[in-house]
Amino acid sequence: MALIGQPPTTPVDTADTDKQGRMVKLAPPSEGWRNFFSNVFNICNALTLSGTTVQRPSVGLWTGRIFWDSTLQIPVYYAGGGVWKNSAGAPV
Repeated sequence: MALIGQPPTTPVDTADTDKQGRMVKLAPPSEGWRNFFSNVFNICNALTLSGTTVQRPSVGLWTGRIFWDSTLQIPVYYAGGGVWKNSAGAPV
């Protein structure tokens, strides 16, 4: 399963113009684009997180996802099934 998925093929936004061709209203991105941007944001945010053992993420996870555990002062990685491991492969 893709973490982000394919972006929509529709334009991100559309603009209404007046008779002189000046933009008078810019429509917001479609729901498809909002979902895509939200997924991109969540992945980027997940890549930069660190925190205590208690603050380890529980959503937006994938096997191999790294997290700096400031309680243990080591990087840990998500091994799947709710298990985090250290670089030696031991559950932490």
